[in-house]
Amino acid sequence: MTREATLEAMRREIGQEDEPGAWFTVDQALIDRFVAISGETSWIHTDPERARQETTFGGTIAPGNMGIALMPHLSQQTSAYNRHKRRYALNQGWDRIRYLSPLVAGSTIRSRSRLVGVEERADGSLRVAIEFRIEVQGREKPWVIGTKVGRFFF
Repeated sequence: MTREATLEAMRREIGQEDEPGAWFTVDQALIDRFVAISGETSWIHTDPERARQETTFGGTIAPGNMGIALMPHLSQQTSAYNRHKRRYALNQGWDRIRYLSPLVAGSTIRSRSRLVGVEERADGSLRVAIEFRIEVQGREKPWVIGTKVGRFFF
């Protein structure tokens, strides 16, 4: 697909919510692997018994940054960021990231996304903004919400 065709297709999609991604369970073993890499070693993430006794969550919770790290995996089959062809893309960061509720170990999550903007740049690339939200099965309030900003190069 050409740059112009991609731009037009993306403009038509602005504001439309994509299909949700597949459900994915965040268990203590996954949290432990993330903590080993990130260094977020607070007992609230690593000590299930203490977290059960000393918090209102009933167990450990996942580090918030883990939600951002999981986003590519959760959304790769459904988001506009992966759907549109280009030579390559660069992640430019995140806007307005919010952690709306703690994620207790053993929770099941999935991603939802919607394209919120696409702009032409002087170098021929497209600046793409996509809002991502991680839903928690059985809960109304999402775990994480934020807007990923990236550039598509053709």
